[in-house]
Amino acid sequence: MTKRLVLGVFLAVVVGVGSFFVAYQLWPNGGQTEAQPDIMAERDRLTQEEAAKPRFEGVMNGIRLYSTDGDPAAERKSACTDANPEGIAMSAVVGTPMEIIVTYLPPGAEEVAPMWPTVACGGTVASVERDWVIRDRGSNFLIIRYQGEEAIDSSASADRVSAATVGGKRAVLVKPLTPDGFGRSTVIVAEDFGLTIVSASGLSLEETIKIAEGLK
Repeated sequence: MTKRLVLGVFLAVVVGVGSFFVAYQLWPNGGQTEAQPDIMAERDRLTQEEAAKPRFEGVMNGIRLYSTDGDPAAERKSACTDANPEGIAMSAVVGTPMEIIVTYLPPGAEEVAPMWPTVACGGTVASVERDWVIRDRGSNFLIIRYQGEEAIDSSASADRVSAATVGGKRAVLVKPLTPDGFGRSTVIVAEDFGLTIVSASGLSLEETIKIAEGLK
């Protein structure tokens, strides 16, 4: 593994371009398949509009949002700087601040294998991820915890980003392109160890916040 393995999932978090999420990016419409072309055309339009908007780059609520396009030096300062990262068992984080304990899940949520393994550097857990799908809604979401700098690689347009407080902690919200969650809802929460990120496709921002507020 390389440092890129530790950092790379950030791109998938906000941009939403992992193959796992493509596989589950279904658009439930009660079986009325004839409506899909109109839905797809509208989503194409929204995606094109989003691409043309200015990005937010800077610090919001103490969390740095950045883009590495043309500036690799902007990358987040990882906890894995002095050692080679290694994959470890999820059990290694039990009882630590990096353990992901959920108290709220949307109805029908089913946990699946994460895209990225739990990673440690020099005996310190650097990143942990858990993933869920809601098959009957064509939805999915992931929860990630990262050691290191409070920073995230983000491609969201500035009008989608806002400061908030989630569970009594500093946070940044990225609203989706549509209220039902197309374009991903993302909640980024500042932690003593770094960041917790909840990112969802096919869920409203309000429901994504509920997941984040229920974390321990």
